[in-house]
Amino acid sequence: MRTVEVKEVIKETKNIVTIRLKEEINSLPGQFVMLWVPRYDEKPFTLSYIGKNAGITVLKKGETTARIHEFKGGELLGLRGPFGRGYKLIGEKLIFVGGGVGMATIAPAVEKAIEEGKEATVIIGAVTKSEVLFEKRLKKAGARVIVTTDDGSYGIKGFTTDALKKILKKESFDHCYTCGPEKMMVRIFEIIKEHSLPTQFALERYFKCGIGLCGACVLDDGGKRICREGPVFREFEVANFKDFGKYARDAAGRKIYW
Repeated sequence: MRTVEVKEVIKETKNIVTIRLKEEINSLPGQFVMLWVPRYDEKPFTLSYIGKNAGITVLKKGETTARIHEFKGGELLGLRGPFGRGYKLIGEKLIFVGGGVGMATIAPAVEKAIEEGKEATVIIGAVTKSEVLFEKRLKKAGARVIVTTDDGSYGIKGFTTDALKKILKKESFDHCYTCGPEKMMVRIFEIIKEHSLPTQFALERYFKCGIGLCGACVLDDGGKRICREGPVFREFEVANFKDFGKYARDAAGRKIYW
């Protein structure tokens, strides 16, 4: 573990902030770091910004993340990583689908794809207009961006899966990448099967060690660990996970159904 300093805190939405660090972290999009918050806990976070002044984007949902939302520039944290298997950018015409804070994983993958000269289409999903994440950032990078909101307050009224289904009727892509609520990704899995579209899914489970020793994040049946063999998995791997879209496990290993 090394000590890192907070450079700045950016309020993205009511319940999401981005923490930029005075630290250069070069990793693959989709990889994560273990962040230790003094007097609270150590938690895994995907890197939403890679390279100089690396960053994490955090949804407030518990004591530790609430403390992160209070951070100010100059505060010190502990950091391990990066860890895990990230996205592998395959092909030239790519489509990305992100729901909610899942865009934290998608955004750097889109930017890297465009840097490599690939064509990127991004579907961003949010509950309402004020929760849309990284739209301007990705348009600035050169991506084609489609926004959906559950309540129709911005973009297309409906879900990311509706937009994906519609665009796949008109266009073909070499590869798909997705991260967001698991129920959303289950529907995406069903859609991409119909089109035989290779897809990479970034999954989330409860972490303890982050390096594959404790086994807390093992997926049922597949025997894969999110922190080592994942967090990114291919569609043929996801097909073997009994818990995919059905349940996760808490700190005690008990099933928590979606």
